[in-house]
Amino acid sequence: MATNEEMKAEFSFFGEVWTLFKKYYIVQNTDEYWENLIAESERINRKYNSELCKDLLLAVINELERRAKGNNQKEGKT
Repeated sequence: MATNEEMKAEFSFFGEVWTLFKKYYIVQNTDEYWENLIAESERINRKYNSELCKDLLLAVINELERRAKGNNQKEGKT
């Protein structure tokens, strides 16, 4: 059974990951966009040092990459 402290930490990192997703929701195919996304993801991951947090961050990054690839295909880029 999860402790109250574990639940607080999970609530915190879910919130931070959600905020990150909202911030980068509109994908921009620029180096600055991707570098900032990765840097913020690494900061959150180091802060919580949790496998679940890491998995959520990777899921967000993968989703944004999928969207970027979809946008490139719509624009005729490969």
